[in-house]
Amino acid sequence: MRGDGSPSDVRQLLSQRADILSTLLRSERTKGELTDTLDVSRSTVDRGVRQLESTGLVRRSGGTVTATLAGRLAYDSYRQYCEETAHVVEFGDLLAELPPSAEVSHEMLDGATAYRSEPPATGRPANEITALIAQGTRMRACASAINDSAAADQFYRMITERGGQGSVVYTSSLAEHLREEYFQPHHDMVATGRFRAFETDSLPYELYIIDGDAGTTACVLIYNDSKTIRGTILNDTDAAVEWARETFEDQVAAATEFTDDFRIGDTTDGDAEEEPDGGAETE
Repeated sequence: MRGDGSPSDVRQLLSQRADILSTLLRSERTKGELTDTLDVSRSTVDRGVRQLESTGLVRRSGGTVTATLAGRLAYDSYRQYCEETAHVVEFGDLLAELPPSAEVSHEMLDGATAYRSEPPATGRPANEITALIAQGTRMRACASAINDSAAADQFYRMITERGGQGSVVYTSSLAEHLREEYFQPHHDMVATGRFRAFETDSLPYELYIIDGDAGTTACVLIYNDSKTIRGTILNDTDAAVEWARETFEDQVAAATEFTDDFRIGDTTDGDAEEEPDGGAETE
């Protein structure tokens, strides 16, 4: 690129001439071929090629026009920007419910599916997560509420009946509630050696990473200001799962473990070997 155009000028040019540049990425074309392919006037093609050439995004050789390396890289950046903007628009109503400081990566949004709490299926977001837990073998989560008794029951069964593993970072207020009202089921889960509990001051959203026979799914569960579920975003791509795993590990690192609070009266011998990310592995 020749450097005689500012980044904002180049971005504007790409938004105006992306059709020409994308066509040239596939193969070199004459101006006549560009006119026919894009179904625009010759003057539009002439002007577009001239603008793209002036910034080094294309070059003319003889009667053909070719995209340069700079043109290919600029178009890739522009395409990624358009895709990421589309993700924000698609999930914007849910993301708007989160605190401004909350962090959700584009990797979590790319290829994701959203389920919103809307009539007549207001329970759909929680039900989708419950269904994953029911078939799961391991769950790592960050939770701020007991939003679905069925999900809690399926998680309990995963640990105590199906030999699954689990680690959860709870908000401090929820952790206290669990100690008082849900001691026995957590005592049972801890007694297996396959469950660990952590607490932290607050969470921007609920996060679930659920492993199953079909693969791993990352879920972000979003509440509104009145603590009503607005929706959930699910994604099973490798990039989304990796982002969720790293986010969970960061929460574990900043949290305090309180697994031992549920060991009172425990008569089991020994604990399973612990994983670095807060899970418990068994052979």
